[in-house]
Formats: sequence, structure tokens, C-alpha cells
Amino acid sequence: MAKKCPECEIGSPAWMTTFSDLMSLLLCFFVLIVSMSSVDPQDFSKASGALRGSLGILSEDPSTMELVHVIVPKVSDVDLGEISTAVSKLQDFVEQQKQQESIKIVITSKGIAIRILTPLLFERGMAELNPRGMPYLAKVYEIAQGWDNKIRVSGHTDDQPIDNMLYDSNWELSFARAKSVIDFGVNYTGLPPERFSAVGYGEYRPAFPNDSEQNRKKNRRVEIFIEYDVAPDPLT
Repeated sequence: MAKKCPECEIGSPAWMTTFSDLMSLLLCFFVLIVSMSSVDPQDFSKASGALRGSLGILSEDPSTMELVHVIVPKVSDVDLGEISTAVSKLQDFVEQQKQQESIKIVITSKGIAIRILTPLLFERGMAELNPRGMPYLAKVYEIAQGWDNKIRVSGHTDDQPIDNMLYDSNWELSFARAKSVIDFGVNYTGLPPERFSAVGYGEYRPAFPNDSEQNRKKNRRVEIFIEYDVAPDPLT
């Protein structure tokens, strides 16, 4: 006749309870060590750059600025977080308005470059801001608030001769548009005007060959570059 198995004790063995307590204490210990450790700014920048890339904010466009793979901006971690939040808000707004083809964002090691096709901001041949483009510029300039930076705005046109009485050349039109974008930035943000600079390139720095109407539309643009650090003027 087979022997009857002894009855098992109710609950877990005493050694298992002690072992579980030990594991819990070790987990808390290592979490505490990690939370007290310092974060390397370069590693933080790499991680944040990878996150922005996964969110679709990084979009290389060599005609605007060469994209650097390791993003190490010369701003504090706090500023970097605020800048990333503002860039994300701009990207979300652009996607909500379905303007991904009109607005491109490039994050580089020296600053943030934003390209806006001029049909979103201006009527053909005009330099007065269109009201429907102002909310986009407002989101762009929110990125520049709260930290030291210089903002350079450049205007570009296609190669078609200008056909109105207001401007003698595409050079004048492109500069007038850049100035209009700056005027809005100064009035909206309240940033010191000395941080801004405007340049008009006319048709002489095309992003694409002017061989089709589609490419000409892409060449009619305004580019805003926000530098991470404010370098001193070597002539002063």
C-alpha cells in the first residue's frame, strides 16, 4: 500500500518571505543610487535627440542646414527641456493643420532651423504678412523665448522676374518678407530687436532647381534660424 503524502503547510515557506523582503530592499537600494547619480549632459542630449527623431521632429534638409547626428546644444538641461517642449508643440500644431509640406524643422548642433514656404505667409509678390500665417510664426517664436539666442531670418524667391510696382527685384522682395517676419517676432515676443537679423537672398540660393513650378514653389520660402548660444561680435 502506498504511503500517504504528508499535508503541505498553508502559505509560503518562511525562507521565501525573507528572500522576498531582501529582493525588495535591494531593488529600493539600486533605485535610490540611480536617482542620486548625475546625468551626463552629452548622454542626455543624445537621448533627447533620439526621442525627437522618433517623434518626427528631425528631418534632414541639406539645403537649409547640415544635420549633425550628435546633438549637443550649448544650453542647460532645463533650457533644453523647454526648447524641446516648444519644438514639439510647433510640430503638433503643424500636423494638426496639415501643413507638413509647408513647414520643415531641422535641429542641428548650432541651433534650430525652420523653413516656411511663403504661400503660407504672403500673397504672391507681396511682403505684408497674411493673417493665416501668424499663428505658425507665433509657435516658432515661442521656441526662442526664455533663453539667450540670436534669430536670423532669410527670405528667398524663385527665379521668375518680379511683376509689380512695389519692388524692383526679387532681392528687395525677399528682404522685405524677412523684415516682416522679424517685425512680427519683435512685437509678439518682446525680445530685444538687437537679437534679430534679416537677409534677402532673392533667387540666388535656391533649395531646388528652378526647373518646374513645383520646385519654384518650394524655393519661395522664409527660413528662421535660432542659434543656441549668442556669440560675441568680433568687431566690437
